[in-house]
Amino acid sequence: MQFVTTAILARLLSPSDFGLLGMATIVIVFIDLFKDLGTSAAVIQRKSLSDTLLNSIFWINVFVGLLGMVILLIFSPLIATFYQEPRLIAVLRVLSLSFFISGISILQKAILERNLAFNRLAKIELTAIVVGSVIGIGSALLNLGVWSLVYQTLTVMTVTTILLLVATRWKPKIIFSWTEIKAVTSYSLNLTGFNILNYFNRNADYLLIGKFLGSEALGYYTLAYRLMVYPLQNISTVIGRVMFPVFSQIQDDDKRFRVAYLKVIGTIAMVTFPIMVGLWALAEPFILTLFGPQWQSVIWLLMILSPVGMVQSLETTIGTIYRSKARTDWMFHWSIGEGIITITAFIIGLQWGIIGVAAAYAISVFVLAYPCFAIPFSLIDLKVFDLAVVVWRSLVASLLMLGVILGLKFLLPTSLANAWILAILVPTGCIAYLLASWLINREQMQQLLVMLRRNK
Repeated sequence: MQFVTTAILARLLSPSDFGLLGMATIVIVFIDLFKDLGTSAAVIQRKSLSDTLLNSIFWINVFVGLLGMVILLIFSPLIATFYQEPRLIAVLRVLSLSFFISGISILQKAILERNLAFNRLAKIELTAIVVGSVIGIGSALLNLGVWSLVYQTLTVMTVTTILLLVATRWKPKIIFSWTEIKAVTSYSLNLTGFNILNYFNRNADYLLIGKFLGSEALGYYTLAYRLMVYPLQNISTVIGRVMFPVFSQIQDDDKRFRVAYLKVIGTIAMVTFPIMVGLWALAEPFILTLFGPQWQSVIWLLMILSPVGMVQSLETTIGTIYRSKARTDWMFHWSIGEGIITITAFIIGLQWGIIGVAAAYAISVFVLAYPCFAIPFSLIDLKVFDLAVVVWRSLVASLLMLGVILGLKFLLPTSLANAWILAILVPTGCIAYLLASWLINREQMQQLLVMLRRNK
């Protein structure tokens, strides 16, 4: 639903509209890091919880949400001056409401995740996304420009909060205890510190492009990045979100932890690797068909970022190891070194425009890949080689699919419309990947099929 909505809005809105929201999003995401101070993860990870602790966390979240809203209202003119974009003031002030709205329901969401109530959560989030998409597309049809994206964001947040409050049995009381809060501060503050540093690591490219290359360039980069992270958000991150409370329950049994983690990694690789390889091979017809020729500059960006998506689809799971083993301090320290290398790469790449930034991002991800896995793996006595053993078959099957796609693409007439190229190559690639997986990765494929049947 998110992907379809983005495709429709990309045809109705300009790259500048997306770039303007991209500038606002950088600020929103930063303040959002403080909204629960890491307490949600602590609620999920802790073996036992008192009602006093839950109430104390709830009121902390409400207060921080209000504080975030006030801060953004005050500082929005300064942020707009930094970007030299006066339209940003009104956008930021309206979006500031999101902090108060989300602050009311952060704890309810954590409680549902702790209880593995993901079926209920999925229904809530899907409903919110559908309503938000209707509002966003409707606003775009009324020529409201960037406000279509703003209204979409606020609608999703509001509907999610209302449904979470209705769906959760736990209700807040006027109870607060600093003693209870102090019991989780070491865990939660280290996690918040990591989130802050990780924010700068992940958004320095947006910040630099928006400041030095302008809103249009940021619009192109934003769309390419969004397309790259869709599989991460909707597969890797979702699986990691589900596995965190599960891993927390077996945090003292490293053997079970390793077995479960490798199964998760194998499943992720089976799904995300062919998607990223397919995006790389079909970037041009994909962008021109779904988004239109005005987004042609995104093609090369998507080709550069697709391999990054393969690596990061696996890297997004390592946070569950740190958090489940209560080593958020290690997580925080890693983010310092990672940030120095990543941000330096962005600054160097900036002189070659958005292509240079994307290339620098890709290089830094591959340079950091080994230590990124090796450090958290040591917490559960897992080797990086064990990871390679699990994912290599999915990689080879994806590369075989790539060979089929490129070979057939070479044989197709050059005058063939991009839509027809997609219509021919996408199903061909899917069939090629399934056949290759059945030949060299049958065991993992059968495990995935069994899991899907159980979920039905």
